[in-house]
Amino acid sequence: MPGMAAVALFDPCYLQALRPGDAACARRVLEALGDTVTLIDGRCCGQPAFNSGFRTEARAVGRQLLRAARAHAAIVTASGSCTAMVRHYLPALWEPPRSAAAAAIASRFVDFPTYVARHPGFERLGLRLPGVVALHESCHSRRELGASAAVAAVLARIEGLEVREPAFAEECCGFGGTFAVKEPEVSVEMMRAKLEALAATGARVVVSPDYSCLAHLQAGAAGLGIQLEGWTLPELLARALE
Repeated sequence: MPGMAAVALFDPCYLQALRPGDAACARRVLEALGDTVTLIDGRCCGQPAFNSGFRTEARAVGRQLLRAARAHAAIVTASGSCTAMVRHYLPALWEPPRSAAAAAIASRFVDFPTYVARHPGFERLGLRLPGVVALHESCHSRRELGASAAVAAVLARIEGLEVREPAFAEECCGFGGTFAVKEPEVSVEMMRAKLEALAATGARVVVSPDYSCLAHLQAGAAGLGIQLEGWTLPELLARALE
């Protein structure tokens, strides 16, 4: 629950590989809220294997994560996608009673914007960052975690920041993890439509709760000659603290 003095920060494997500075940003924000932070890194939530049909492999890596997390009462994850996997799908990889034990640990995982928005210290944070950003809320954050209100609340607290929402904001960027590999043509067209909508906002920075979406969009933008820089919510808040 938000407000606890000690939290664990789960730094997912893909963020470690592609955005290694994101954990430091998240940690800085959590410490600014007054929390003591323990890092859980080098772990995978099991989603790539799960989405590819490899349930045994997903269970194996998921077990490692749950074991690393079981000593902690609250685990903050700077990835809506990974949070949704742990909370909604990982426990079902076991039969009872192990599934119940897994669910008990999984329920302690919370996405970064939800944790921050509910934290008693959030209103005391001094956040200022003049500028304009476009918002892309990931499908997992919006639909599986219901974090839209938390994302909006976090962004609204940043003094001087104008947040622009693109047309068809609820539509997917086309990444979807292994979907982009299984259906590349469809993925590219979805990405193109999302990039056009983001570019139409006039913002040159797009913010998202999920770096996986940002990586997909930035790669597409580079190929299409669209100027677009991606920031995660932890990075945005860390900048706003400066």
